[in-house]
Amino acid sequence: MPRSEGARWYLWLVLVCVAGSALPVVWILTHDLHAVPTGDAFYFHYQAKYIADGRGWFINPYSGLPHQPLGPSAEHPPLWILVLAFADTIGITSYPAQLFFACAIGAGAVFCTGLAAREVGGRRVGLVAAVVAAVYPNYWINEFLGLSETLVLLLVALVILAAVRLWRRPGLAGAAGLGLLCGLAADTRAEQVLLVPLVLAPILLLHRALDWRRRIGYLALGGAAAVLVITPWIGFNLSRFTHHVYFSTDEGQTLAMANCRPTYYGNFIGSDDFYCIDKIAVPRGDESVRNARYAKVAKAYMSEHTLRLPVVMLARVGREFAFYAPLGNIHQESVINDRPESLAWVGLGMYYVLLAGSVYGVVVLRRRGMTVVPYAGILLELVITAAVTFGETRYRAPFEVVLVVLGAVAADDLWSRWRSRTGSAPVTVIEDQRPSVLSVP
Repeated sequence: MPRSEGARWYLWLVLVCVAGSALPVVWILTHDLHAVPTGDAFYFHYQAKYIADGRGWFINPYSGLPHQPLGPSAEHPPLWILVLAFADTIGITSYPAQLFFACAIGAGAVFCTGLAAREVGGRRVGLVAAVVAAVYPNYWINEFLGLSETLVLLLVALVILAAVRLWRRPGLAGAAGLGLLCGLAADTRAEQVLLVPLVLAPILLLHRALDWRRRIGYLALGGAAAVLVITPWIGFNLSRFTHHVYFSTDEGQTLAMANCRPTYYGNFIGSDDFYCIDKIAVPRGDESVRNARYAKVAKAYMSEHTLRLPVVMLARVGREFAFYAPLGNIHQESVINDRPESLAWVGLGMYYVLLAGSVYGVVVLRRRGMTVVPYAGILLELVITAAVTFGETRYRAPFEVVLVVLGAVAADDLWSRWRSRTGSAPVTVIEDQRPSVLSVP
């Protein structure tokens, strides 16, 4: 690609990101300029504030509330909290200001999605993906909710970019880079640790151009890179709780909310019910004690309702991918998580369109001889996570990146075919160190 054309492409990509970031910014200005953090956003905001103010590293942010003792806390992995602590340190201290800060990170997610799609299908695919990501509510809705999914989108886009590059040009640096990104994603949301066995491992082990010695060597290096960024958090947790804690102390609560009568037989089947944990007597102790109690009750309930569990797991996956009770999900999430229903409706409609397009996108990539391992791995990760816990739209964030990239591939292929059939423009081949793709100059 000529240097001037490459610079022009990056300029367009930056313009798309800037224009796209206007959507969440306008929403904050008109709806959330005086917002206060609630739910998980409260935890993230005040954990970060405590760190920035020097009051302690990862302590209970609810300690200022009645009946909330001061002590170690690890309800969520650390990376998003550390990002917000950095914002606090440089003077971005109020909650609305940090929402604008999240918008900048969201613009970065759009930028990285464009880069990943360009690596997959060429320049035009990259710009199409960036435009779609910039206007897709499921991409930017988390920015004004103060949630870590904003960072997840950025990291998963980089994971796809690194995975495709590693598949195309395998090497030590590529393997280490992909492992590092998988580890950072796990430091943002614990279930993303599955990217290591579901994306990193197969992209190398199934690579036919590599002999088995190099496949194993590259995989060992990538795994070591992931462990390098994950281990400090795990080691820190193992040193400060009564029971063993690895990624978070929230697993027990999650299981307890997802394994009770309303989520097995009621209107919340496949979802979660926060009121279920209110009925559980918790002994005194730190978060690990509470976590262990919740997990014990949840496992007991599962063992008593094993015949019902397969149906519940199907409902969980159905909710996650909007195949089961999507309208109910929108209402429930608007009440519990403050997700605006109007944006959720638009996001749901675009999701179905992108889902259909992604199927065609997979066909296009296979026809071109390209790997689909990163997309299949991310999909499988979400299926496993939803089946074990519960289905919720925000947890689908990694798959949204897959849909945008594959949808852009599909749109570009359909456009090229239509243009070639109508004879409105000659079809040429892009030469920019990627697989040959049909494109119009």
